[in-house]
Amino acid sequence: MQLLKKLFRKKTVCKGIVGVSFLQDGIAVAISKLTGDNELTLIHCEFIDAGKPDTQQDVLHELALQHNLAEYDCHLVLTSDNYRRVNVETPTVDENEIIEAIRWKINELIDFPVDKAVIDYYQTPMPVRANSSKMLEVIASPINIIKNQIEKCTKAGLQLKVIDIQETTLRNLAVQLPENGRGIALLYLLEFYGTLLIQKDAVIYVSRKFEIGYKKLELEDRNPAPAAVNAHNNLALEIQRSLDYVESYYGIPPISALAVIPLAENTHNLLDSLSRNLGITAHMIDLSTIIDCDILVDARTQSLCAPAIGATLRYAIESL
Repeated sequence: MQLLKKLFRKKTVCKGIVGVSFLQDGIAVAISKLTGDNELTLIHCEFIDAGKPDTQQDVLHELALQHNLAEYDCHLVLTSDNYRRVNVETPTVDENEIIEAIRWKINELIDFPVDKAVIDYYQTPMPVRANSSKMLEVIASPINIIKNQIEKCTKAGLQLKVIDIQETTLRNLAVQLPENGRGIALLYLLEFYGTLLIQKDAVIYVSRKFEIGYKKLELEDRNPAPAAVNAHNNLALEIQRSLDYVESYYGIPPISALAVIPLAENTHNLLDSLSRNLGITAHMIDLSTIIDCDILVDARTQSLCAPAIGATLRYAIESL
């Protein structure tokens, strides 16, 4: 899913893809270079501490010069707080009228003016229940946020081609796992919130955001406080409910695998907790082993840069 595409004319030569995501306290960057056989190889990945907008602009410009990023297609990834997701029934209008019909449907469902929003969508799978309607997952983002991030990229000398969202870039990572054909759940936890993605054969069945980050879990403590214990239980409950929903609503076989993107630290304590509280085994994935990669990427960088890495796999997914 992309919010904008072909923002600029195609360059004569493209050396690869650079994924960029502006976080609250820095920039996540992943650079994948096209090889001789037209495959992408991750050659650089880092999280740059740069919280202030002016600092981000300068740092990104320096990085672009250092790695000649003007010769790469730039895929910008919005963080989940940059947009709202709304599930709506597919409007019964012509395709060229869908966006306007969606605007009317979500007018009172988002917390910013719909006439000042960029709107896009993707189709969700058909449920097995009788008389069910076709549904759309709608993405709405304030125009001012989009413009601000576009400006940062273009002023840094990047050739912006795609604006993507966190869910689809995480899907791009899940597709690389051996369980893709049978279906897999992917858990991505940051400091204050988490995302659960359930997909099969590159099709997103569920994407759920919840206000449980690793801070609430107190993973560094052997005897966490009662509030942290409750957070562990609630996290397991959110995952189990999502797995049950996918099985019953879409009629696909039970998902038996939960992959966890590494945390900056204490990932194994999280895996132990999930395995105790769920009926399936949770395992950590090392992103540098599931994609073509010329570098080693440590756990903290994987934690912060996973969506940016997934953004560089976009064209590989579209070719499936």
